[in-house]
Amino acid sequence: MDPVILAFGIQATLRAAQAGANLYGEQARDRKIFLPDLELPTGSRPVQLAQFLTENAQLASSAPILSAIWDGENQELKTTRPEVIDEAYAIMLEHKAKLQLIKYGKDENSAKYEARMLAAGRMVEQWREERKPPSPLIRMALTLTDIGLEFVGANPAILGVGSRGEKLIAAFATNMSTLLPDDVMAFGPRTDFADRVLGIFLRAGLGTLSNNASVVFKDEDIAKLLTGVTKPIVDSLPTSIAEQLVYRDLVDALAGPSAEAAFRLLAENTETYLGKNFGDDKALGAVTAALFEQIKVTTHGGSIVDVFSEQGVIHLYQACLGVAVERPELFTGVDNSAKVKLLKELLSGAAATLRGNPVFEGPVGAALAAMALEVVGENAPALLKLNPDEPWEKVALTALVQVTTGLSDALNNLDADGLPKGALKSFSSGQLFELGRVVLTQVARTPGMLGIRRSEVQSIIAGMAEAMAEDDNLLLSADEWTMIVAVAAQKAAANPGRLFGLSVEDQEGALAVKVVKSILNTAGDAWAAGGRTGKSLLFGETLEAALEVVLHSLAGNVTAITTEPELPGQLLRLLLDQASAKPEKFGSEGLLMVLQEFIGSVLASGKLPTAQQIIKTLSV
Repeated sequence: MDPVILAFGIQATLRAAQAGANLYGEQARDRKIFLPDLELPTGSRPVQLAQFLTENAQLASSAPILSAIWDGENQELKTTRPEVIDEAYAIMLEHKAKLQLIKYGKDENSAKYEARMLAAGRMVEQWREERKPPSPLIRMALTLTDIGLEFVGANPAILGVGSRGEKLIAAFATNMSTLLPDDVMAFGPRTDFADRVLGIFLRAGLGTLSNNASVVFKDEDIAKLLTGVTKPIVDSLPTSIAEQLVYRDLVDALAGPSAEAAFRLLAENTETYLGKNFGDDKALGAVTAALFEQIKVTTHGGSIVDVFSEQGVIHLYQACLGVAVERPELFTGVDNSAKVKLLKELLSGAAATLRGNPVFEGPVGAALAAMALEVVGENAPALLKLNPDEPWEKVALTALVQVTTGLSDALNNLDADGLPKGALKSFSSGQLFELGRVVLTQVARTPGMLGIRRSEVQSIIAGMAEAMAEDDNLLLSADEWTMIVAVAAQKAAANPGRLFGLSVEDQEGALAVKVVKSILNTAGDAWAAGGRTGKSLLFGETLEAALEVVLHSLAGNVTAITTEPELPGQLLRLLLDQASAKPEKFGSEGLLMVLQEFIGSVLASGKLPTAQQIIKTLSV
């Protein structure tokens, strides 16, 4: 059956429902979709068709579809295969409808177009009444029709004549044959499954249109989406009945959100990148095939769904689709073949990494993995130049490993109560994600931080986590620590190897870690001695600001503190003593002002300011 005829038929049925009382088209004439006044012979479709071809020999010989099934010499049909008869029958209806419309005053061109729509609509409506579609293609057409009719009732605005919704359904109908193999008879159990998946994607598309008044999907984008996203889901259906049941359950849970993610990305891409194509269908296919093949794989007691959670898998899938749209070349080979294996290894590698760090399993781990993918994907050209011998998925895995390992080492360093030491015990899973995000955000700005053999990212995270473990008094909140980590990552990016070194073997010896610990020791001692008095200004926003001032200063001359890392803590201890002695002159703002004034010279020379110099600074 010609997909264009199917598309016309679906449109006609939807227009009839839209207009009400089974009417469509030019409402001035109120042409009935079912054309009850057509003079059709009685009998089955083959019988009607044979009589029509006998009476219209010239048409039978000139129309390829008709001449292929009609034996003019013997005046009989060559075949009664339903799919062939249906296509020829639609041509018969079209011819009769055209003659009738011309009789009613239509010009030739208008009558030809409208007759095709009316004839196709009648065919589709007959299939709906019979409920016995003769082929997978027609079954899909009926699915699209029924879903469209649902939306006509629920959201009629998007399915009017020539509307965005009608065009979307027509695009699905025109391209749905891509879901079927050349040998349809071998399709087997995939027939019903393909029909179901197609329906899921159409609902997602219509839902996206309902929520985005300005979005219009192009036919070529729908073709790429069906080829690159929908088809791999159908093709991944296992052959074993037992495996099919498991896979269908997973698809029921994931296909809908996956379709919504794909359409949302398509909508955003259409609005943001005017005139830009949605992406290479082979790249989209590589992403989708990898995901839906990988969710079937169970290793070490679980699948990637068990590790990431359903919500996390969708987040990860959306990130992969985004990279595929922006950089399809990352997912296709030199011969333009899809690199399905590449992404499968990336997904399984990410799952293995997070399975080894249980605190990051579920949506948080998936979000970290998605972020690593996005950072590497966005900066692939620069990263691959830095690591020309390494595939990009290995670079992405390295980013994830470095972030999760740096944090998990600290989280597994427990106190006597079995909780993470220091400030880390106050972090929620979402705040841990934010901690990883600020570092990876800096990586996005400075791609050189990320590499296969250089552990700069892990050094920053592990180092700051080591420092946070010292905050036993919880003088800083999780959000405040995240801000400090962001500053540390920024300064570390600008000064490679200086603040944290490039090794994770001895984080206690890293310059930034020593300095932060010295400040925390001073703040902790002051808090223990004075609580909320003038002796303990160093907590909360003030302590956060002081740490940021010192971290910024580590980009300057640090000659003295390379041998005396306690100097920043000693300077702050001196300032706290002055604040306690002269509270009328010295508040938190004064402390930060004096710190800003003298920190540079202290880090360089090791010489602390005198009481007179401090008071003079406060008097300015």
